[in-house]
Amino acid sequence: MSQLGRPRPKPRLVTKRPPAATSGGPTPQVASGSSTSADKFQSTSSKSIQDEDDLFRRNRGRTAQHWKQLHQFAQKTTSSDRTDDNWECDDSVDESSPRRRKKKQNRQNDLPRWQATDVATLLSSDNDENDLQIIESLSGNEGENTSHRKRKRERSRSKSITPPPALPAHHLANAQNLVRQALAIEPRAPSPTHFADDSIDTIVLDPELAKIAEAVRKQALNSQLDMEQVGGPEIVTIKVRWRPHPLNSSAEKHVWVFKMQRYDTFRDLFEGVADLAAVLVDQLVVSHDNRRVFASGTPHSIRIWAEGELEACDKHTYEYIRTHHSQRSPSPSLQDKPHSSRCSLSVSPRSDAESEAESTGGEKIKLIFRSAATKDKTFPLIVRPNTTCGAIVKAFLKAARLPDNYSHAASRSKKGNKYNPYPQLMIDGDKMACEAEIGDADLEDGDLVEIVGIDELLG
Repeated sequence: MSQLGRPRPKPRLVTKRPPAATSGGPTPQVASGSSTSADKFQSTSSKSIQDEDDLFRRNRGRTAQHWKQLHQFAQKTTSSDRTDDNWECDDSVDESSPRRRKKKQNRQNDLPRWQATDVATLLSSDNDENDLQIIESLSGNEGENTSHRKRKRERSRSKSITPPPALPAHHLANAQNLVRQALAIEPRAPSPTHFADDSIDTIVLDPELAKIAEAVRKQALNSQLDMEQVGGPEIVTIKVRWRPHPLNSSAEKHVWVFKMQRYDTFRDLFEGVADLAAVLVDQLVVSHDNRRVFASGTPHSIRIWAEGELEACDKHTYEYIRTHHSQRSPSPSLQDKPHSSRCSLSVSPRSDAESEAESTGGEKIKLIFRSAATKDKTFPLIVRPNTTCGAIVKAFLKAARLPDNYSHAASRSKKGNKYNPYPQLMIDGDKMACEAEIGDADLEDGDLVEIVGIDELLG
């Protein structure tokens, strides 16, 4: 009865061991008491879970030694779990997201044992697959060094293309000649360039337009008749002489003969020569009497009568000849003509020494002279750099058919110490002395030179 009158303790989550049974107590009473206490414990545990404050109460029955043991046990369990995770997740880390991995430390044996031994690199020969040849043997440290070098990023270099050196023109011409001889390209037929206009006979014009059309037709017919009367025969024979590069000694010189209408352009002739010479039309240069001829010209425009000779070459050869001042042979068509409509006077110096120097050769300059006495009419003269200004003035007076008063240039006037006026060359506002050479003025082809003092003599 004393036990039933005692106050019952409050239940807790942590259960204590049941007290050991005394030896003096009867056995059946203990069994009945345990069964009743178990039923009571289940009922009280359900009530204690509903009370949330009991979950945060501290177990006052544990000492500091008990807590130390629990901490050591927890550390052992976490370390074993980490090692297991490392073994399982080492292979999956490489396949995961490419994050930067921390450098692993205290790992001495990265490679398996069978890879840590010396490695022998074997190479099978191409002739026999059974024969093996040992190239080199790598140690473990060398393998690590090579793998570490492979991981390093190679230095990036910018790709720059160096152009090849330019080939000389004569090498290109020689290669074209060899290809032309090897392939033996046959010239193709010239493409048609003339297309007939549509007939206008069925078109009925107004009376005013019909009168204008008739007048234009008559005017064109008259001009055509006048041109035919002035020119030569209708069919003209043109000989084209191909000039190879001077440095290409193996090249051959060809001569092609063409027949064309007098008033037709050279366009078809240019295309035919380009096909025969195996060059582009844009790279073809044709000249006549040391003057360049273009495709828009006609035989009548360059004053060819019945036969004429042209000279053709490519642009590289033409530029090379111009830079080296090589003299070209005159066209034979000019030798047949006794006089040209536009004559150019070649000035001869006064002294025999100067005439001898002129005959030896040298550069020639074509200058245009004019004066107020000739009413600004120009006269082209071809002179040399060593020609004196006095000789040029004499040639101008002769070409302009003016009185030669140049011999009185050095005479003094009787009324004073002044010289009589005499003709002089004026270049850039400065008068040139009669003994001065024209080459000292630094003139170029086509420059205009004034001659002053003639009107004072005539006045």
